[in-house]
Amino acid sequence: MHKITTLSAAIASTLVLTGCDDEKYDKFFPKGELRVIHASVDAPPVNVILNGKTSIENLDYAESSGFQTVRAGSYRVQVEGIIPGGNATVIDVDGFAINKNASPTVIALNTVSSIEPIVVQESTAAPADGEVATVVVHGASAAGAVDIYLTAPGDSISGYTPAFNFDFKDSIDAGALPTGTVEIQAAIGSTVVYNSGAVDLSPFSGQKIMLVAVNSENDTENSASPIKILAVTDTATIELRDADTQFGAKVVHASPDASAAAGGPVEVFATSSALGIAPLELIDAFDYTDITPSAASYINAPAGDYLFDVAPDTDSIGDSIYTSANLTLTSGSEYTVIAAGRVTTSPAFSLLATQDNNRSIATQASLKLTHAAPAAGTVDVFITAAGSYTTAEVEAGFAGTPLLDEFAFGDITDYVAVAPGAYDIRVLAGGVTAINLEGVAVSGGDVLHAIARGPSEPSGTPSDFGVILLSN
Repeated sequence: MHKITTLSAAIASTLVLTGCDDEKYDKFFPKGELRVIHASVDAPPVNVILNGKTSIENLDYAESSGFQTVRAGSYRVQVEGIIPGGNATVIDVDGFAINKNASPTVIALNTVSSIEPIVVQESTAAPADGEVATVVVHGASAAGAVDIYLTAPGDSISGYTPAFNFDFKDSIDAGALPTGTVEIQAAIGSTVVYNSGAVDLSPFSGQKIMLVAVNSENDTENSASPIKILAVTDTATIELRDADTQFGAKVVHASPDASAAAGGPVEVFATSSALGIAPLELIDAFDYTDITPSAASYINAPAGDYLFDVAPDTDSIGDSIYTSANLTLTSGSEYTVIAAGRVTTSPAFSLLATQDNNRSIATQASLKLTHAAPAAGTVDVFITAAGSYTTAEVEAGFAGTPLLDEFAFGDITDYVAVAPGAYDIRVLAGGVTAINLEGVAVSGGDVLHAIARGPSEPSGTPSDFGVILLSN
């Protein structure tokens, strides 16, 4: 897989405070702990700066920094959004006190235009074996006041009394609860808007945990519930999605000769033995450059292991010309599956599967690229500000080094963060422009996937190189 280092490339989260690891000063300088949770759904990854020093790096949405040991005292706490072209401070709190032996959690929440911090303390309960001390936080701006029920697995909320009711930004110290298997349900009136399914609390026996409701981050998660829960321990974060959450997939036909080899459109079958799904016709009459269900949407299906078959449009999997390897598709995730390569010659026909990250980030557009044009061979890809270079200037080398050098058929990039604006995208094969897209406008929050495709083979429509553009 072809990788790009993005402006928000992952750096291991660490806390570096001058002198904090010098044990000989411990008795003279009392300590506390600080934890930060990123719960602003459309905000970029962030750095956390304490008294002018970057202490936590690249903390992304739905992540916790874990507790970090710091000297007790007063701090200026700044949260810095990582954005293309230069970072920006989005939260700035002076005089933040961290007391001796205290363990506050700072949660950055709300949308990026209204981002704000709340401070939540750990439970005051001291859990025994067989108990878990729990604080519950409403950090989901997508939901208002809700009733929270703790039920036996599979039970309706009917007949249960809410454990508590709270609104956005509220927190509740639920005290020491018995471990065991429970179901967490959030309801507005009698309508359940979130159901965790069976959650086994026994692995948290004797511990303190924080349950933070946050916004779901893509359409597939949202189709089950507008919220999900982060179960945050001292060192780990576990996402608890609604029990009905499925996976999402879109399928793109980018094989230039599959229709000719099959004598017309093809069809796609899905099979999952583990889920008891016999060969099911997923897509009927699928032709070159078609997208199912659309460029901006996904098919939802139960998570699990799947095999995909591609066959001529005869309504029979027995005519399959290709069977994929096993694909494990997980709940809440979204995937693009690309039929690529040639049926009759090389490179051989295959299905390219890539996981999409469709969280909209208000401060950037996110762009992923796939090379699915076998006739182009290895290419160079240039992305420049609109109008800054002509095609001839790019070919002559005036645009400098390409964003992607020697980008080969079948390569798929990571996402790259792009500042909102207009861009020219040129794909050069053998030094000559094969694809020329000028003035492509992108906005903050866009998530785009550009798939380079070739002309239909041996002839047909389209007759030239181009791009299949997918969005969130």
